[in-house]
Amino acid sequence: MTDTLMTPMFDAQRTMINQSNETFKRGLKLQHDAFEAFRGTFDTQKSTQRRNVEATQRAVDSYFEAIEDAGGDAMGVREVHEAIDEQFAAFLDLHEQSWDAFEQLAEENAEAYDEFVSQLESMADDSTEMAVEASQQAEEQTEIAIESAEDAVEQ
Repeated sequence: MTDTLMTPMFDAQRTMINQSNETFKRGLKLQHDAFEAFRGTFDTQKSTQRRNVEATQRAVDSYFEAIEDAGGDAMGVREVHEAIDEQFAAFLDLHEQSWDAFEQLAEENAEAYDEFVSQLESMADDSTEMAVEASQQAEEQTEIAIESAEDAVEQ
């Protein structure tokens, strides 16, 4: 190919096509990184929730122990206290199971999302390659047309 007055325009077009592809892929990476950052907060959220439940359990235990120490045991307070302790234990088990299921689902979604992003990037690369090739073909055809016009004028 020889340089013509149109060459800079085609070069700029191909640069824009490639930059658009890179911008698109950076956007995908940004979304991925944001999701990963969100997933990174799971442990903190889980432990904060657990600590809150345990603090509530300690407060309830203290309340019932105070009633029991004041002679409330004769009124069946111990049985109620034990039942509530069992409910807290069941709740903490359910909390753990729920978070495990949530984290597993998030992991599966992350894997599916990564696969989806990989396919999008591949499609974007393929589209970019086709657009650059089309630009190159258009440039070649333009050069041929310009050379033919120049030859016709010279004759």
